[in-house]
Amino acid sequence: MTSIKKNYFYNLSYQILSILIPFITTPYVSRVLGADGVGAYAYTYGIVSYFAIFAATGTVNYGNREIAKNQDNKYERSKIFWEVFLFRLICTFVVTIAYCIFIFIIFKEYRILFVIHFLTVASWIFDISWFFQGMENFRVTALRNGIIKIIGTLLIFAFVKNDNDVWIYTLIFCFATLFGNLSMWTFLKKDICYIPIRQLNLLRCIRPVMGLFAPVIAIQIYVVLNKTMLGSMKGVAEVGYYTQAERIVQMILTIIASVVGVLMPRIAHLYKNGDLTKVSLYYHKAIDYIFLLALPVIFGLAAVADIFVPIFFGPGYDSVAILLHILSALFIILSLGQLFGVFLVAMDKQRQYTIAVSVAALTNFFLNIILIIPFGSIGASVATVIAEFVSTFIQAYYIRNILDMRYLFRSFAHYFVPAFLMFACVFCIRFVDIGILTELILSICVGGLVYGGYLLLMKDDFLFSVLKIPQHKGKHVQ
Repeated sequence: MTSIKKNYFYNLSYQILSILIPFITTPYVSRVLGADGVGAYAYTYGIVSYFAIFAATGTVNYGNREIAKNQDNKYERSKIFWEVFLFRLICTFVVTIAYCIFIFIIFKEYRILFVIHFLTVASWIFDISWFFQGMENFRVTALRNGIIKIIGTLLIFAFVKNDNDVWIYTLIFCFATLFGNLSMWTFLKKDICYIPIRQLNLLRCIRPVMGLFAPVIAIQIYVVLNKTMLGSMKGVAEVGYYTQAERIVQMILTIIASVVGVLMPRIAHLYKNGDLTKVSLYYHKAIDYIFLLALPVIFGLAAVADIFVPIFFGPGYDSVAILLHILSALFIILSLGQLFGVFLVAMDKQRQYTIAVSVAALTNFFLNIILIIPFGSIGASVATVIAEFVSTFIQAYYIRNILDMRYLFRSFAHYFVPAFLMFACVFCIRFVDIGILTELILSICVGGLVYGGYLLLMKDDFLFSVLKIPQHKGKHVQ
């Protein structure tokens, strides 16, 4: 069994790469394609994602969890693998027929982009990342995704030259996804064995897979709903603004929430074996990790978003700054929601998980109807934050008797103080006339020094454990 630290290292390395690459490509793409081009890609990809819901059903969470439970039994995990793969193959075949009807008969706008997305549809069949996550082998997915992202970046700079190249931009992403999923199969041979089809029982996975299907639908709806509703009600330019703000948020979230993805297979394995002490230990560490990173980023964006946006995206994206102010709340809300969701799924509490995300999806839908027409992307951002808060709150309610919720508030208070102190120092820099780029660089440096220096001075236990600094009387959240 691979250690949590090694898996976290692989996952974090990939997440750092996931942040660095968009920081390189996004300023270029936002200027070359413009808000309309970025919005067109996001709008079509959002619609394609609805079909992905029915192709994947609940196989990702089910496969991840069941493989984690049977890590030590090669025959049983091989059966689970082939059953899940065949189930997804059948679902994707049916979805492909529906997708053809949609793009050739029903929806004729952006047809060339939808045709290119046939590569995306094909990639769903060969996506077996859930298997390696269940085996706690994050090395395979991290290396594969990292290499594909680097190749995709080089292709974007080589071939995307103007606002007519949206189809090339789409083709690069679709092909990279398909190629990446296919490449994972080369690492599979030693982990599974051949199982005759007569020994497989697809019927046994139908009920649990469909039990996890409802939350997948709900999550995907309110992840993609904002873009499709924005595109339909306000135009693709608003989708472009929202997408750029969301992209920054997601880049940062990948770092904050990277530990959560590593924890799911381990928690499922420990919970099955009744080791609740270690389950609680991982919960406490994850909470500290989330607040350690999320709070300074929220306060940092509050201080510098309005100068960061024009430097990063170029002219024409000023409204993205206010969207970042709103969506930054997701650094805490979404990270905690993902953590609570991991515990619910690992503990086979699908019904409670489904209720939480379904209520959030309905909340998001109705708030979008109310807020998008008068406020556009700002309204969609507010709807997203409220919906995610609803989901996280409901999940927290369901696990309140399993995990210590009081620890969450103590950890928040512990890291709030240095984060607010950092904000005050950075905000003072705004009154010095030193040029916008110099101001941004100085703000980042001062903010990092103040926040990190405070925690080092107070000998924060969690930070010291991460940095492996010996200590005798550290400050720890009790």
